[in-house]
Amino acid sequence: MNPSLRRTGLIALILLGALLVQVTWVQFFHHDDYDALSAGRTVITEYEVPRGEILAGDVPWAFSVETDEESTYDYERAYAEGNYFANLTGYKSMQYGATGIEAAENELLNGTSSLLAFDDVLGTISGESKPGGNVVLTVDDDLQRAAYDALAETGVKGGAVVIDPKTGQILAQATHPGWNPAGVSSNSSETREEAWAEVNNDDNPAQDRTRSDFYPPGSTFKTIVASAFIENGLGDADTMVPAGNSYTAPNTDHVITNSSDQCPNAQYTLKEAFAKSCNTTFAALCAEDDFLTQEQIADMADAYGFGEAFETPLNSVASQTGDLSEDAFRAQACIGQQEVRETVLQNTIIAGTIANGGERMDPQLIAELTDSEGNTLQRGDEDSAGDSISSGTADEMQKLMESVVTDGTGSASAVDGYTVGGKTGTAEHSADADGSEADHGWFHGWAMDEDGEPAVAVCVFLESYGEQASATAAGIAGDLMEQVLEGKSEE
Repeated sequence: MNPSLRRTGLIALILLGALLVQVTWVQFFHHDDYDALSAGRTVITEYEVPRGEILAGDVPWAFSVETDEESTYDYERAYAEGNYFANLTGYKSMQYGATGIEAAENELLNGTSSLLAFDDVLGTISGESKPGGNVVLTVDDDLQRAAYDALAETGVKGGAVVIDPKTGQILAQATHPGWNPAGVSSNSSETREEAWAEVNNDDNPAQDRTRSDFYPPGSTFKTIVASAFIENGLGDADTMVPAGNSYTAPNTDHVITNSSDQCPNAQYTLKEAFAKSCNTTFAALCAEDDFLTQEQIADMADAYGFGEAFETPLNSVASQTGDLSEDAFRAQACIGQQEVRETVLQNTIIAGTIANGGERMDPQLIAELTDSEGNTLQRGDEDSAGDSISSGTADEMQKLMESVVTDGTGSASAVDGYTVGGKTGTAEHSADADGSEADHGWFHGWAMDEDGEPAVAVCVFLESYGEQASATAAGIAGDLMEQVLEGKSEE
């Protein structure tokens, strides 16, 4: 072989060996350092352009602001009065990741979504990075603020959801206590860590109490029981049903009573028993052989959405009926106790379905996705989940719920000049809770507009409020419905 070729080959082998040694050294001994550098460059690149906005209508809730010239990053995430909205916007943090809409629509907001492909082409041609797109929510800014303020005024934890029954659009979804995600999203590591420590406390303000947890629904579950009774052909609003101020389910010695001995008669019409909220009636309807079966109760709950983890696109926990196999279990479950657990969002959907003639609409938060200039890229869907109940059952249920407001426990929810229906609920804590804890308060209901069309559905939940809990919840619900109705009348 030519000596020069041998020398060239030897040099090539030496260089190849050196390269292999270097690769091995990097991969096995310094990969963490290089990963950190790569991640750092990625973060810097991400913060070189403004992230898109999250808006309620035309009101920005989350947006990017320019930093000073000395900062490593060109932009920082900011939030407008985050206490009101953090449960929906979530946060975008370079240390703690992303939650809420910031996570669900991250690709659009950071500009990498395929919906922004045309912007990418323009950016390539111009040599400039294009900003992210915007997420426009269905939520009404004023209504969201009103809901949060009303919850805050009670001084307890709680949640409120308001929807449009005909479309499923969420008009407000507030939870208390709230928090401002600006600190966790700060470019300063010290600020982020301090904010993270503050939010991770016993009050757990980062928890959305409308969708991330569920609670015993108390007498609002009677809406499901009454729906099952009517839908399965056992009667209507005027059918006589058993009552009395005490009831003992078969094969048990546990006595069920009413809250204030308000149902002394042996029988009432279903509408009267519903308006008076007779525990004894609804326990008997679920435990006695002549009435509802275990399957009919469970099927009705499922038809309304129990067992479903709604995505709005924010995830919710699935509501559950629990074990209904025994008479005693069903008697307690059908007054909203035992193992029944329900989210505030689910309870709003039930009210909205009844107002909407039995058709259940999927809940949604996204009105539209736009580019950075506000041009619509995609509109939010209006999807039907089908009929939970027949239109005839819905008509009868509307009669029952209207009687609660006109003649029963929900009078605080009335709105002058409009037809309003609803159901109050007072719920005890779970069996393993401290017995001294005060009862929860619930109200879910709906209102028709001036033309008799379904205009709004609402649910308000007050955790451990105690005395007058359901009446207070009903009052808040009435105020929120009135705000929506007045807004529609001005359109």
